[in-house]
Amino acid sequence: MKLLNERQFLTFSVLIISRQPDVQVQFVQALSGLVSGLDTACHLEDKRKLLALYDLVILDVNACQPHEITQITSYFEGEVLLLLSDNELKSELIQGHYYLSPPFSRYQIQHAAKCALQRLIENQKYTALTQALKPHHQTTIVGNSEQTKSLRQQIMQYAPSKAPVLIEGEAGTGKALAARAIHEASGRIGPFVVVHCADIQSNAVATEQLFHHGGSLRLANHGTLYLDGIENISADFQHILVQLLEGRTVQSYGGSSSYLIDVRLISASSQGMLNIVRDNRFCKELYDRLSILKMNISPLRERLSDLRELFPYLTRRLCKQLSVPIPTWLNEYDFYQGKYNWPGNIREVINLIERCLIINKSPNDYWYEYMMQPSQYASKVMVTVSHHSEIPELHRTTSQTLMRGYPSDWSLKEIERSHIQKVVEFYDGNKSAAARQLGISRKTLDRKYKEWQSESD
Repeated sequence: MKLLNERQFLTFSVLIISRQPDVQVQFVQALSGLVSGLDTACHLEDKRKLLALYDLVILDVNACQPHEITQITSYFEGEVLLLLSDNELKSELIQGHYYLSPPFSRYQIQHAAKCALQRLIENQKYTALTQALKPHHQTTIVGNSEQTKSLRQQIMQYAPSKAPVLIEGEAGTGKALAARAIHEASGRIGPFVVVHCADIQSNAVATEQLFHHGGSLRLANHGTLYLDGIENISADFQHILVQLLEGRTVQSYGGSSSYLIDVRLISASSQGMLNIVRDNRFCKELYDRLSILKMNISPLRERLSDLRELFPYLTRRLCKQLSVPIPTWLNEYDFYQGKYNWPGNIREVINLIERCLIINKSPNDYWYEYMMQPSQYASKVMVTVSHHSEIPELHRTTSQTLMRGYPSDWSLKEIERSHIQKVVEFYDGNKSAAARQLGISRKTLDRKYKEWQSESD
């Protein structure tokens, strides 16, 4: 386990609760300069409503009743360090907690406090990891195009700052990858926590997800909060974020108190946020605060040379995930040259490689048979792989279908809706498979259907 350094401890706040003035003075002297916030109290009641302000509570068990100790250890979201006398060392209170008994030395006090705060961070990271959809996350930016080199340089420039970052780019370009890379390079000791804004359908859900016990904000303390699809948040949620960015203080769940938070915000959008602001669909004040640092990730069609490195890199990674041997066609990447613009971006490349691994066909052969040779027969293959995602095979399109097209008086929106519905129908209603074929996320596809439903109501 990597230990926190002295500079990192300066982001924490500590409360010392003891009836003994000499104990308070001793602990304050030992911890002064080690942490950023250091307060004392004689009784638990003195600070009960303000407990959420602290990361660590050093609690003299003589300063409160046994049931109060149980209460604080059950609902307090930080760590508790108990001060016990010799006759209390066999008490059930000490189970699962760090503790000290007199006489206290300066070294013992500092070491115990460091261990408790270290465990706080490790618990946050573990919780964030178990809540993530995927256990393994890539943080390597692959490719040697000028756009990718510039992106890597931006990441290293932005990483040391605490300023919010707004990342824009088409779906599948790697916005979450860039956000993780910024977090990893920042040296922040807390976890990388993801909030999918499109999944937040109401202000009540937003409040629950962000502020409840173990919520995203508290979980991301001393780390990074990644807001994916920032354009989807409601006006009230936007107001909450403005307050957070103003004072770095948030209201605890239930509104009984407020607490300081050390969270870096990275937000992402697949739409042009400035246009959304101009259309009065997003708060300009929040946009200005979220976009202090800004980056735009180029679509793959503007950096096709990256496929030279991306293709073998992604193939090796997928082989490891699927537990299959590396294929002989690892470096056959000439199939893309001048023929395709990859509307689904990197996500589409990954889907193609995974499909070829499963059907044991090189991308060149696959491309020739299924993309370049129209046939009167349409076919598809559906395979369930180890991580439970279904990988569809591209259906072959007939020349008759290509010639038929859509009525000339249809709007672009009507054409889009018709095409999406036909692809979903082709995959027998499997929206996940259809989304991969279309080169968009399942979330985007669901949003399209909700828009159409609201228009017809």
